[in-house]
Amino acid sequence: MYQFFTFLSITLLSCFAVQAQNIEGIVNDKSTGGIVPGASIIIRERPQNGTVADANGKFNLVLHNGETLLVKMVGYKSFQRHFPKIQEGQQVEISLESGVALDEVLVTASLANSRSKRAIGTNVDHIDAADIVAKSNPSSLAELVNGRISGAQVYNTNGKVGMPIRFDIRSAATFSMERDPLIFIDGVRYGSSNTADVNSAQEAMSALNDLPMNDIASIDVIKGPAAAASYGAEAANGVVIIQTKRGLSGKKGVSVNVKYTGGFSELANKYTKYVNNDALNNFFDRGHQNQFYANLSAQFDQANSLFFSANSNTTSGIVPGNKDNRQTFRAGYDFTKDNFKLGFTAGYVKGKLSIPQSASGRDDAIWNLMRDQTPWPFISEETWRAIEKSYSNDRFTGSVKLNYTLPFNIKLESLVGLDLNRIDGLNYLPYGYLQGTNSTGAKQVSDRKNQNINWDVKLSRNFALADKWQLNLALLSQLTKSTEKVNGISVRNFAVPGISNISSAAEILGTTDTYFEKRTHGIYGEAFLSYNNQLFINTGVRRDVSNMIGRNVASIWYPTVSVAYNVKPFEFMQGKIDEWKIRAAYGESGRLPYPNDAQTAYLVENSSFGPLVRPSRKGNPNIKPERTGEFEIGTDISFFKQRLGFTYYLQNTRDAIVYTTLLPSLGWPSSLSGDYPENVGKIRGKGIEVTYNSRVFTSGNQKNSLDIFVIFNHQSNKVISSGGHDIINTVNLIRPGLPAFSFYTGISEGANFNDKGEYMGPKESAPQVLGKPFPTYNGSFGFNLQLVNNLRIQSLFNYSKGAKVYNISNRNVASQGNNFKASEDLKALLATQTPGTPEYIATANELSKYAGPRGNFIEKADFIRLSNVTISYDLGAWAKRQTNGLFKSCVLSLTGNNLWLTTNYGGVEPQIDSQGGSKRNRGISYLSSDWTAVPAPRSYAMSVNIGF
Repeated sequence: MYQFFTFLSITLLSCFAVQAQNIEGIVNDKSTGGIVPGASIIIRERPQNGTVADANGKFNLVLHNGETLLVKMVGYKSFQRHFPKIQEGQQVEISLESGVALDEVLVTASLANSRSKRAIGTNVDHIDAADIVAKSNPSSLAELVNGRISGAQVYNTNGKVGMPIRFDIRSAATFSMERDPLIFIDGVRYGSSNTADVNSAQEAMSALNDLPMNDIASIDVIKGPAAAASYGAEAANGVVIIQTKRGLSGKKGVSVNVKYTGGFSELANKYTKYVNNDALNNFFDRGHQNQFYANLSAQFDQANSLFFSANSNTTSGIVPGNKDNRQTFRAGYDFTKDNFKLGFTAGYVKGKLSIPQSASGRDDAIWNLMRDQTPWPFISEETWRAIEKSYSNDRFTGSVKLNYTLPFNIKLESLVGLDLNRIDGLNYLPYGYLQGTNSTGAKQVSDRKNQNINWDVKLSRNFALADKWQLNLALLSQLTKSTEKVNGISVRNFAVPGISNISSAAEILGTTDTYFEKRTHGIYGEAFLSYNNQLFINTGVRRDVSNMIGRNVASIWYPTVSVAYNVKPFEFMQGKIDEWKIRAAYGESGRLPYPNDAQTAYLVENSSFGPLVRPSRKGNPNIKPERTGEFEIGTDISFFKQRLGFTYYLQNTRDAIVYTTLLPSLGWPSSLSGDYPENVGKIRGKGIEVTYNSRVFTSGNQKNSLDIFVIFNHQSNKVISSGGHDIINTVNLIRPGLPAFSFYTGISEGANFNDKGEYMGPKESAPQVLGKPFPTYNGSFGFNLQLVNNLRIQSLFNYSKGAKVYNISNRNVASQGNNFKASEDLKALLATQTPGTPEYIATANELSKYAGPRGNFIEKADFIRLSNVTISYDLGAWAKRQTNGLFKSCVLSLTGNNLWLTTNYGGVEPQIDSQGGSKRNRGISYLSSDWTAVPAPRSYAMSVNIGF
């Protein structure tokens, strides 16, 4: 018996030994043929027995018959191969495709690299824009982004078509009015400055109006310096990375997609605070949208792919005469041959935006309808409708990207990007229409040329180190140059009707001839270390020089470091925790000084004594960028079909620019007082970001499901130093110990009376802190309901709490006009009462709240809004059958935006800003003010999206 069991054991061991064979392999890049060192080689059935490809991409291990190899490498799609039977010494060649696995997302990790989310130590939000646009109809970047990322509010500052977008990202720990993030589209540095050459900043034309919504494939939003340090001296406000659609990948063929969108918009919420509300409510039109879009994607062979699109969009807003007509063309081409890759993109936009004046001025429509019970006190409606204000622009964006693998597996990448934008502005009053005292016409024209160029060059190499360790080193140079040139002239008094050329005007009111140039050169080095596709450590540093900083400042350095650790579930977590990542990061980035802060300028004038030189601007040769450092820590967990993300961040801003007083005793005129820039401010911010996604229900046949999502943000900031003095602009204050831009002004403390006991106006208090313009809490929530596999219903709610808005509109109407219902009712009641009586005193005290003190119009602006509902139905299978395969896909969708709002704000729209969003501005100005701004409209759209 003993001999039998011995023989049986030897036989079984021999069989096992026959099944276990030693194999050798090499891992290479499928497109270039180059080796891929450091790839993780995993045996699916025995994950603990894996290995890592060496510096030459080679590996060997023992494999059993019937086992499966799984190969993973950051930046490549996962590779899987089953081996039913193997031979001793078998050679295996594994070719990896660039990209990521279907269940992974490749996001922008830094200026130098994009990586899987599991390898990134910061909270970078990724938006699958192509999927959203395919099933809904966002009309602007704000509608596409807001509510879909944590830590930010992104919204149009005015309800008219083509208006600026305001970005409130994280704690807003800055004194600067410039709050725009950097924007890159296909690697091109995109000029995002608003244009207000012939109208007010509140109604400026947004540069983001030219972004092609239907062509966007994905958007990555980098929200703070911890992640944006690699972008350097202009990235403290964050970075938005936009990738457009490309040609087909992976299979030969041609695909055509066409989409039509039609819709309308209307005033979402009626005006109710005035005696005559009808004049306002009836003024607004029903807006319309008609958009035609088509694209072609082609893969000719493994080496060549092409993308081309055309878009025509005509949109009219709810304000009469507000219309945007825009045509867009885009093309992309990719070529791959061995170690060489070439990518080309080009886009052209031709548009015209008509912006009739409806806000922030004596001649704007809303002020003329709002101020008095009898409308149009300052300008006739006929004249208002006859005035033409418009911008016509032509814009080209393009990039050429070259990738080449040099000897020793060194990868060379170079990209040249160009953004050219020419904008012609027109403000025209025809002859015969009375504006003020002028009835013989006036005309203002402007010619603006904006140009942005960037040239990026990167060298990188992967190294396989010790067992399961790999290292990627990258060195990148980025050169950017931005120029703005504006010429303009303003004239009036034409000789006869119908003649409006500039030379026929009798009087020149003024001319404009300005030129601005900004140059920045950055060098960024990065080391990315990983272990077993589980631990990732990234360190980097950037050095920047710029003509915007003082001549005594040689350069600025911005460091960054981040760690991401993917926890392997413990035994008790098996089947409960799918993924668990812990991350931490620190980084610094900056905000460049305002143009000309570093230069002293003089004016040469004629005088009776000859030429006279006088100072016009005092520059600071030591001025440097405002610097923000950010520490971020967080975790991301997937469990039971749920995903939870948590981030805590702490921001410290130093060298904030404060404009201080110049002393006349030093030879500087008092006209320059308060205009000298110094790096003396400090501010601290902090916040948390929580995201939650859950699959609540899935039917047994997998055709019905319900997903929900929640985003919760909490943020705050506090001024640490303001250079030894308060900084005030009307109602906004910067003072140590307070949130930046706190509201600070007086309120009514009751009525003043004369000797007869008659009401004589308000008794105003000393200035006091009355709140802040940024919310304490904000976020979004919603659901995605799928029914019978084809019908999908999606919703998006936004909410905000803790912010206040200065309601300039109601203050001005109440104190200057006769149409504010609350004050007019009190005036009528007061006229029936006897001076000196308790009733009269009580009414007068109540009336004093509306008689001028600004603080009584600093109002809470909390809200919950149903921002979007989309209903889409996938007719693809039915359409394919009906057309014998001609139609590959067909989706019908209905979209509603801004459908419902509840708020404690006294105006019509709580999420608004009369500054026109982010803008270049020295010092501080109004922030979160409502000055007769057009409220956000409610809109509906239908689209049909067909693929061939």
